[in-house]
Amino acid sequence: MSRFVLKDTYFKKAKQDGYRARSAYKLKEIQTKFHLVKKGDRVLDLGCAPGSFLQVLSEIVGSEGSVVGIDILPTRPLPSKNVVALTRNILDPGLEELLTSHAPHGFDVVTCDIAPNLSGIKEVDDKNVRDIYDAVRQVVAASLRREGGLVLKSFFSENLKGIQNDLKRLFKTVSIFKPAASRSVSSEIYFVCLGKK
Repeated sequence: MSRFVLKDTYFKKAKQDGYRARSAYKLKEIQTKFHLVKKGDRVLDLGCAPGSFLQVLSEIVGSEGSVVGIDILPTRPLPSKNVVALTRNILDPGLEELLTSHAPHGFDVVTCDIAPNLSGIKEVDDKNVRDIYDAVRQVVAASLRREGGLVLKSFFSENLKGIQNDLKRLFKTVSIFKPAASRSVSSEIYFVCLGKK
């Protein structure tokens, strides 16, 4: 994708507002519509680099809350005292224990903006989307408290209906939302899930 296309309205706005990426506005839109995250919440952000979700979540939860970010890539430290960013793979065997040390009673909300490297080969891309979902689901099942919420990026693919049905088994309500801040050419959508069973 050309540099020109990338420098759209939200890209410029993120630079002006001090956010690390345009994805900050996607989360802000989701929050405005669904009011998922509350002041004082403990939030886990999967795939947190470069840190724009962390910035938004830090503002919402305030000094009473806490945000833990995890990414396989290092995330440049944020000045906010209520944010911790860990360089880990979500498939790491010791991850559950580590997360329990940060939120002994479970997280109130999990957000996930992980995207697979799309190849353009349908079968490969569908498998990558499903593999990421399966890994994230494991973390959510173990670390999200009962009645907690989830924001999960996904893509239009063969797996979409299966993922949606699986999430309906795990949560009381499951909505599909495409923020205005998503590029119109992108097939990305977000599952917004409330009330973990």
